[in-house]
Amino acid sequence: MVGLAVCGAINWDVSCFMDRLPVAGEEVAVRQITRVSGGTGGNVAVAGARILGAEKVALIGAVGQDDIAQQQIAALEGEGVITEGIQRIAGEESGQAYILVDQAGQNVVASHLGANARLGREYVHRAWVNQQLNQSRSVVITDPPFEAAEELLDVAKQSGVGVLWDPGVLVSQNRDALRTLARKVEVLFLNETEASSLLGTEQLDTSLQRLQETGFSNRIVLKLGARGAVMFEPEKDLMVEVPALPLEQLGLNVINTVGCGDAFVGAFAAYHALGANLRKSLIMASAAGCLNATRSETRGSPERQILEDTEQKCRDLGFAVRQHRHSRALG
Repeated sequence: MVGLAVCGAINWDVSCFMDRLPVAGEEVAVRQITRVSGGTGGNVAVAGARILGAEKVALIGAVGQDDIAQQQIAALEGEGVITEGIQRIAGEESGQAYILVDQAGQNVVASHLGANARLGREYVHRAWVNQQLNQSRSVVITDPPFEAAEELLDVAKQSGVGVLWDPGVLVSQNRDALRTLARKVEVLFLNETEASSLLGTEQLDTSLQRLQETGFSNRIVLKLGARGAVMFEPEKDLMVEVPALPLEQLGLNVINTVGCGDAFVGAFAAYHALGANLRKSLIMASAAGCLNATRSETRGSPERQILEDTEQKCRDLGFAVRQHRHSRALG
């Protein structure tokens, strides 16, 4: 039985590793080039499958009818992801991303959406999609076209399936409409830039207050990269903070931060599907995102045993969660 359904982009990632990122008009030498499967939907699905196991995660998305599509499907199936829900669209190229990565792991990304942009509202009503939703404990929506995300959210809610949403680039397209939809999901994932755009604040200690003022009652998870993550629970007036892993103490280094947010969401969703509470899911998500950064590939998310062993080691090193009321945060 499927534990998790994921809907989002499937891209072919071309990553160029260099000593530093170029400025406008500058040419910089590339030390290494990798060509691997990526895309937020694909990455989240693979991260979830590495925790839940084969045939437990289904992916809904779109590719073209080209050589890249065949490689993408093979890579996903090799990870145990169910691919029957991936639409092949004639006359469209599969999605592609061109990524520049410096020696500190920082990056810039240029994406060609290709077939990803053609996933339509009507596709959500295909029998296969409805079947997988009915079998799933939860669904993760990342960045399909807004209309598809809106329809999928409605279908999932009607089926009684919990929705986790990481809107990503959709935040900049229609902020008012996204705010309305975002209130309907169980958990909303944002990075700092997206939170600033959606909530109108860049300050962590005022974010919870801002959520309350704008009518949010669901959980909001803020991904902070090297500073860990925060989960806001507006109804309880509560903030839960999880630090990043102490990579130096673990003998690990940051190599590439591309895909870390996807590993975070995939791990969170997987533990949620396993029945873990949201605090536990947040802890494992933060650990998975950090471990992803120590690998060069975009899909560097860890297997379940490695993830849990690492989280245990970090607890022995003092890795701890902090929880406090908003009033205390402002005090």
